[in-house]
Amino acid sequence: MENRTAMNKVELVGVVKEHQLKEGKSDNGKYINGSLVVACGEAEVKLKVYVGEKTKEGKVKKSYETLNKFIKEEYLTMAKDKDEAAVIRVYGSGDFTPQFREELFVPENGKECKSVISVDLGFGNIYVDENNKIKEEDYKATFDIEMYVQEIEEEVKKNGDDEEETGRVKIKGCVPCYGGKAFPITLIAGTVVDEEGEFDFAEQIRENVSEGDSMNFWGDINYISILEKKKKGGSLGRAKVEEKRTTIHELVATGGEVLDDEKEWEEEAIEKALKERAIDIKEKEDKAKQESSKGTGLRGGKDKTEKTERRRPKF
Repeated sequence: MENRTAMNKVELVGVVKEHQLKEGKSDNGKYINGSLVVACGEAEVKLKVYVGEKTKEGKVKKSYETLNKFIKEEYLTMAKDKDEAAVIRVYGSGDFTPQFREELFVPENGKECKSVISVDLGFGNIYVDENNKIKEEDYKATFDIEMYVQEIEEEVKKNGDDEEETGRVKIKGCVPCYGGKAFPITLIAGTVVDEEGEFDFAEQIRENVSEGDSMNFWGDINYISILEKKKKGGSLGRAKVEEKRTTIHELVATGGEVLDDEKEWEEEAIEKALKERAIDIKEKEDKAKQESSKGTGLRGGKDKTEKTERRRPKF
């Protein structure tokens, strides 16, 4: 019963808006971790990074040198200088690619584990365009992943107290990953426009994709923030301007294909992988409970009946 790791690729091309990078040191040597925010046209993607300084052969990694130049401000961001901000391409090949990764964590003072799907550099590469070869029309944020489909459902949006279908579908499933685990993922499919015209990709999904299918999907990372400004009042003096910001986080599939038989996952393998994920979640929640209970027991806690003498000021 095969339980292989799925293909999981992300590619980003755009200008670096800002960074939160820090250099640190561990028993294994220096490292840089943090994030870059890449403006890929309308989309803005936060790229998580953790890069050790040296390879096994003792050479300084190219990606480490690149990130260090952002820290030293040899490469600038839009936050520092919009005109001189670095344009980058984040890419990889084979198994060494930027990818989606699930972060499981229990919020401070929380009890339940939360899940966030982030974009991680992993063992991918960062190319900085120093010769202005990349044009603005080349900016993109794309994905190419394999997944096990668990459900196809209609996307709905609220209209007052009612819900109405948007015409798009949600492809819900999971991505088998390293260590025999899997993380959940949801893609959106709707109308797609290409050089041949417009076609209803959502309808193709409805007709050809079912629960239990092993699929390869590719598409666009649609992480955008829309700011709407509306004028209100103003019969006396200047009108008041109200702002409303809408954040959209979508993975929009624009194409796909059924995987060959030798690449498909069996239901039992997926169930086993999701059980491993459930064990991780429980361990994190149990750890959070233990940490929150520290200092409240008989040993660590303070006796609430104990009276402390209040010092009075001397006059």
